Amino acid sequence: MCPQLLLQANTKGETPLHFAAKYGRSNVVRVLIERAKARPTDRESGVTEAKKMLRMANEEQDTALHVAARKLWSQVVEILTKEDPEFSYSVNVHGETPLYIAANMRLYKCFLGKDLKKLEKKVIDEILSNCKSVEYCGSHGRTALHAAAMHGDHAYIVDSEKRTALHLAVVRGNMAVMEEIMKTCPACCELVDSRGRNALHYAAITLKGVLTAMSFPRSIPKFEKLLYEKDNDGNTPLHLHAAFGCFPQQRSCDSNNMCGLNKLKLSVDDILVGNFPEEKVIPSI
Repeated sequence: MCPQLLLQANTKGETPLHFAAKYGRSNVVRVLIERAKARPTDRESGVTEAKKMLRMANEEQDTALHVAARKLWSQVVEILTKEDPEFSYSVNVHGETPLYIAANMRLYKCFLGKDLKKLEKKVIDEILSNCKSVEYCGSHGRTALHAAAMHGDHAYIVDSEKRTALHLAVVRGNMAVMEEIMKTCPACCELVDSRGRNALHYAAITLKGVLTAMSFPRSIPKFEKLLYEKDNDGNTPLHLHAAFGCFPQQRSCDSNNMCGLNKLKLSVDDILVGNFPEEKVIPSI
């Protein structure tokens, strides 16, 4: 009857959607979104009424997703994230993103009961699976990974492509973050993404110059045993380094023997000399 009330906030900046998210009223959340979708799109911004409502923040700069994540209402989190997957939820006034809030809830385990771990995992999974661009910052310079590690989790959170925080740290060439992750979660080194690639595969593709994939086994011993691990296409990190990196010009029989052939029947040397059809170039990340 009064659709303008959808975006009406109280003195604390809270909309009806904030309240529905706070109390886990998933049916109410759905109704509010449906009613907002029926409203005309803003001609100037091109943003729909529903997305405006989803993105509205209260005086603490919490969106409805921040609120739902704090209460671990996984069903509400699922609805909110699927309705606006493109939006990157930024930090509130305390420097917390929804992902960080969910990961940090283990602090209250003794108060919230034994099912907290399952609820927390569900909320984290929904955010990582549905949001296309995930912010992970937290208070005091911490990230969601720090929060998970501090509260006794395995900290092996993956995104929709099964990439871990270590994969992403390698892509950015951040040695300090890599070392911190491996110190807290040593088994991270061996985890692979959906294409069977470990962190050293990522280094071989993305890192150039002085900081290269082949410098890692010398500086980070945990990487040494990954040199000859194959991905789903049969490529070792050395195959990928030959295709994309600054590989030494001299060829190594030992490398060829240890790495073998990939699924295209190519050795490291074959790739180095460009002896493979252009249509079969090894795909990058």
